Amino acid sequence: MLKYKFNVGEALERAGLNMYKAKTTKVLSQNTLKKIKNEDTSISLDSLNKVCTILNMQPKDIIMYVENEEEKKNLLSKFSSKA
Repeated sequence: MLKYKFNVGEALERAGLNMYKAKTTKVLSQNTLKKIKNEDTSISLDSLNKVCTILNMQPKDIIMYVENEEEKKNLLSKFSSKA
């Protein structure tokens, strides 16, 4: 599972990007900004690229992978061989 390493929504606000700016500048969609504020990592790579640019960071500085055994088991069971 992917998780943000810190509150990205707050960091974007400190950088000057709030819901109003998102709507008027269309730098990020309001939907994407809502996802970020709700700690939902299901944003596009294009949006992640924009966040990296705004915050002057690399993706690895923003998100991390946290292994979840149940998620791993469910995913791997979908394509493992049944021979």
